[in-house]
Amino acid sequence: MPINAGPEYYVAEKRYLEAKTRKEKIQALEEMIKKLPKHKGTSNVLAQLKKRLAKLKSQKLGKTTSKPSFMIRKLGAGQVCILGLTNSGKSSLLKALTGVEVEIADYPYTTKKPKVAMMSFGGIQIQLIEIPSTFDSESLSLLYTCDEILVLFDVTEHLDKQKQILEGILKERNLMNKKILYVINKLDLKQIEHKYMKVSAKNGTGIDELKDKIWSNLDLIRVYTKSPGKPKIIPPITLTKNSTVRDVAKAVHKDFIENFKFARIFNDSKFSGISVGLDYKLKDLDVVEIHS
Repeated sequence: MPINAGPEYYVAEKRYLEAKTRKEKIQALEEMIKKLPKHKGTSNVLAQLKKRLAKLKSQKLGKTTSKPSFMIRKLGAGQVCILGLTNSGKSSLLKALTGVEVEIADYPYTTKKPKVAMMSFGGIQIQLIEIPSTFDSESLSLLYTCDEILVLFDVTEHLDKQKQILEGILKERNLMNKKILYVINKLDLKQIEHKYMKVSAKNGTGIDELKDKIWSNLDLIRVYTKSPGKPKIIPPITLTKNSTVRDVAKAVHKDFIENFKFARIFNDSKFSGISVGLDYKLKDLDVVEIHS
C-alpha cells in the first residue's frame, strides 16, 4: 500500500538507488529511515530498510560496494512492468502472455523478486517484468525506466480500492505521466462491464487483444527492409511512430544516407511499390527497399 512519504524520502531513495559506494548507500538508507512516516502501513518497509542498513554496516570496510540484489538488462522492442496487488494474477498473466513457466500459488507474496519473460508479437520481442507485491524500493525503481506500466486489478476484489492503492504508489513517485494500461483479470471468476480491458489469464480470454494493446501503447512501428529482387529481411526493425525512410537508412547503415537515390515502399495498400524520398513517413509493417 502507499506509504504516504514526503518528497524528502523519495529524494533519499533516489540517492540510494544511484549510490556507487557502501558509505553513500548507508547515508541514503539512514535518511530514508528518518524520513519514512511511522505507521502501521510502513512497518514492513521500515523493517526491510533497517535489515538492509544492518547488512551494509556489518560488511567489512574496503573497496567493495553493495550490489543490487538483481540486474535486469533491457531487451527487445520495449519493456513493460506489471504492477498489481498480491494474488491479482500477475504471474498467471506473465505466463499467459509469454508462455514461460513461472511459480504460481494462491497464497500472498509468491513472487519475491521481479520475474522477467519475453512476449512474442508480430515478429518482435517485448520484455515483460512482474513487480513483486512487496513493493520494495529496488523493484519499484524499474518503473522509472520501463516504457509502459500494466496496472492489474483482481475482478473479485474492490476495484476502486485497488486503483487507489496502486495509483498512490505511482503518484508518490511521480510516475503517472508514464504510459499506463489498466487491465482487469480473473474474468473466469466474475463477469463485469467496465471501460478497462478485461482478461482471464487462466483460460486465455482477451489475451490476444491485450497483446495488441500492449504493443499499440508503446507507440512504435515495425518496419521490414529488403534489397532489390530479394525477400524482406526478418525480423523487422522497430522505430517510433512518424519515423521516416531516413530513420531506416540510418538504422541499417550510414552510407545509405550519403548515397541515397530513392526508396520503394511495399505494403497492403493500393500504393504498394511507390517510390519515395528520405522524408517519407512510414507505417506499421511497411517494407522499405532502399536504392543507392
